[in-house]
Amino acid sequence: IIPDLLAFKFHLQSLHTLAFRSDEAFGAMLRSILEDVLNGASSKEFDGDGGRRIAELLAKHVDARFKDAKAQITASQLPAATGASGSAAAAAAVIDSNEAFQNEVMSLFRHVHSKDVFEAFFKRDLAKRLLTGRSVSSDVERSFLSKLKAECGTGYTSKMEGMFKDMELSRDIMSSYSAYSSGATNASIDSIKPMDVDVQVLTTGYWPVYPKYPNIILTPEILAQKSKFENYYNNKYQGRRITWQYSLGNCVVKAMFPRQSTHKELIVNLCQSLVLLCFRYDDGQDGMGLTIDEVMKKTGIDDRDETERVLQSLSLGRDGTRVLTKVDFDSPINSLSPGKSESPSARAMEKQKTRKNVGPHDRFFFNASFTSNQRRIRITNITMKETAEERTKTHEAVSKDRLYLIDAAVVRIMKARKTIDHRGLMGEVMTQLKFPASSTDVKKRVESLIEREYMERVEGDRSRYNYLA
Repeated sequence: IIPDLLAFKFHLQSLHTLAFRSDEAFGAMLRSILEDVLNGASSKEFDGDGGRRIAELLAKHVDARFKDAKAQITASQLPAATGASGSAAAAAAVIDSNEAFQNEVMSLFRHVHSKDVFEAFFKRDLAKRLLTGRSVSSDVERSFLSKLKAECGTGYTSKMEGMFKDMELSRDIMSSYSAYSSGATNASIDSIKPMDVDVQVLTTGYWPVYPKYPNIILTPEILAQKSKFENYYNNKYQGRRITWQYSLGNCVVKAMFPRQSTHKELIVNLCQSLVLLCFRYDDGQDGMGLTIDEVMKKTGIDDRDETERVLQSLSLGRDGTRVLTKVDFDSPINSLSPGKSESPSARAMEKQKTRKNVGPHDRFFFNASFTSNQRRIRITNITMKETAEERTKTHEAVSKDRLYLIDAAVVRIMKARKTIDHRGLMGEVMTQLKFPASSTDVKKRVESLIEREYMERVEGDRSRYNYLA
């Protein structure tokens, strides 16, 4: 819908410029109509949402562009050119393309009333791009942030700018940690097989809230590296406390498959890697595979829904990523006698259609028939895709923040005016708020502030309020 809206806006601009010769009255009418369309004033589908849905879709449109390398113009896509002048022309074309895209988005963004909804979704998507390394260009990201800052002010982008500062600080910390690791000697750590580690130190207030897995069972290799980094960080930054966010971890797991002559590198998140290691040597003690409950017990992941999504991503994903095999509990293949070490064959699995959901008695096996032409295989977890629950939580968080902003506006006005009538208060509050709010919302917050004794009604005049210091 966003590309269609951008095309519609371009059509209106052309109509205004060419047919009406940039007439100011017609231009004002066009802007008014565009705002009605974007913010749901003339649509039954979006009536009353104040542009929430459009703001969300606009943030998703930007996210898709900023993490899709194919959408970015590269020098190889441009007409062939040789020498320094050709390289300069290619670079200029890339910059112009990105700049044009950002200007188009900003031209639509200016008319959206629910800018706080855009901020919430864009911030969450930005965090995901930075932490997973999916951002195509940090320069493009920063350029767009500067445009948002110029449009909405410093407070609008402060947390997003803090994310970039955290990423830069993390690179400096890891550079120092690498020097520390090369000089450190620890018998307990040196006895563990070495691995490359990259730790990102994030400031709590800047980033979205992510799920924690306090009972997760890490491998000895990871525990050793974790302890080593904690010793370094605590010695260098005394008084700071580290809380590990295991749900954000990513790993590269080397795996050997019988039908492949060389090992494969599986790019997975931490939870996926721990599930894969459950099949490191066999398919369970009896060779009968593992159920979801057994996987949860072995990994310590106490979130059943998350474990189910991980198993689905490893066994039911797209072709070339199914490193595990899922067998339904009522499948004839699941009647293997105890003690057999063989796993279900690919031919047998093709005959039996596998259900997408994971039942308590379904079993999972190492996929011995796995093949892929790629050496590095990225297996995307389902949690990386936005769910309806995540969308609802984001909208609820925005609604909650709006309540605080209404409270702050009312108290600020009452503190300055000391006494004011109801109509005057409503008018000033609506003027100060930067998001669409109904008079009913403001009335509810006024009642709440009266109950909390921030203000009171004047005796004998119920339509007038006094500020309580």
